[in-house]
Amino acid sequence: MRRFSFAGWALGLASVGCCADATKAELAAWLARQPKWSVSVSAESAAGYKDNLLLSANGPEGSPFVRGAADFLLLHVPQGPADFSFFGQVERTQFLADRSVDGETSVWVQTDGGYRWGDRFKVSLPVTGYFYDQVFDVSDTDVERLVAELRVQGLMVGPTLRWTPGPAWWLEAQALGERKRYDDGANDGDIGEGRMQLGWQPGARWRLSAAWQQRWRKFDRRAQYSAAGRELAGTALKIAEGEGEARAEITWDRAGRWKSTLRLARLSYRDNGSGYFSYTDRKSAVETEWRSDLWRVRLDATANRVEFDVQTVGFGIDPPARIKEEYGATLRAERKLGPRWILLAEYGWERSRSNDRFASYRVNEGLLGARWSWEK
Repeated sequence: MRRFSFAGWALGLASVGCCADATKAELAAWLARQPKWSVSVSAESAAGYKDNLLLSANGPEGSPFVRGAADFLLLHVPQGPADFSFFGQVERTQFLADRSVDGETSVWVQTDGGYRWGDRFKVSLPVTGYFYDQVFDVSDTDVERLVAELRVQGLMVGPTLRWTPGPAWWLEAQALGERKRYDDGANDGDIGEGRMQLGWQPGARWRLSAAWQQRWRKFDRRAQYSAAGRELAGTALKIAEGEGEARAEITWDRAGRWKSTLRLARLSYRDNGSGYFSYTDRKSAVETEWRSDLWRVRLDATANRVEFDVQTVGFGIDPPARIKEEYGATLRAERKLGPRWILLAEYGWERSRSNDRFASYRVNEGLLGARWSWEK
């Protein structure tokens, strides 16, 4: 998901809100002079090459591609206790070689309405709809290649309450319900989630937070599995997930040109049967960004290790537990050409390692493109 900077509003609000001598009356007068609605539109087009379309361990298929994306944001700038926003994004990648997959599509739409009680409490109701169309190689032998098309759509509703007891602290609680549907119906189900986040900003250049979320997933028709990996007829599969995350956001210099974000997380995934699907996932991510008047360079790196409780690899009396490690990095550079145009280049690398050789793969992707944007 791209992050948008609404330059006029962000700079205006920050300059007024952060001035120590600005009174509430001055702030209210400034807001009254501003338009009530802000609109942002952008479109991006790029061409590149991806060397493993199906995330395959054997015989990866590569292809040149063209990619187009469009984003739209409608924002009601809060001049009172209520605010509202609407965001939409669509992206299409078309692969040009005659391969097993012709392209990928994603659509994301979200509305968010909020209401404030004074300076301490805010309640909001984000409603999100999405659609994804992707293809993966799910082969488990060298003899026959099996390709599965993943087409999923869903709807999420997540009322959120935020409490700010002081200028440096905040506490946020969210309850989320989600309905997810696949074209083949195999993984259709309902998801419920509860999330709590505690944040602390000791200074202008530091922001720390810790979060915990619990998620429950109930499948419509998937069955439990035995410890040996056999489907158990007449059973119903349910999943419970618990995830904790610590995050630090740092601005390294006074001018705000260098920024970094560090995230550490641990996910516990448990099924209600033999534990065949259960695993523990330890995650880490680092994001670093440098900005100037004309340039923006961003480097993201991720690493995680998945250890399965019951699933094993190979044969024998005591085969080892299945383990998977995933690494990724993305380098993106943007050069501003004017008020509306930006040239961009991006390189992405992904590596999956496992003692199950069919779950190991590499992916390299590079692209060159341009983005046009407009704000009012």
